[in-house]
Amino acid sequence: MSPLEKRAWLNICSVCPPYLVYFAIQIAFPQLLTTFMDRIICLAVVGTVHALVYLGGWLVFRHAERGEGVFADDRDRAIEARATRVAYFVMLTAMILVGVLMPFYTVGWAITNAALFSIVLTETMCNVMIVRAYRRGPRFAH
Repeated sequence: MSPLEKRAWLNICSVCPPYLVYFAIQIAFPQLLTTFMDRIICLAVVGTVHALVYLGGWLVFRHAERGEGVFADDRDRAIEARATRVAYFVMLTAMILVGVLMPFYTVGWAITNAALFSIVLTETMCNVMIVRAYRRGPRFAH
């Protein structure tokens, strides 16, 4: 497995589970988080779990790849460019929804959570596209 594909898997595995739990709590048990501080603490815990999982995986990869550099060739750059381009349009669409349409019919934490969801969705989409491209085998960049 390519080191860049491993990093994409690490991003997926460090982002999706903690934020899935966060959004499940927000949807299924909204009565648990009633105050501003409760919501901030929950968000801080989720962000900390995300950071610790990512840093732990990054240290494991760094130790395993000791002595060999992670160099991107033209195919790696093309894969990343395509994934970034797709993720950009996902982010653009989501931010239009969150920043342009939602303020007319909702306020507060609903907008905050929608914006956070769009960021998580965009990051996940980009990394899924990278993993998918490596799994499909050699192809053209477009």
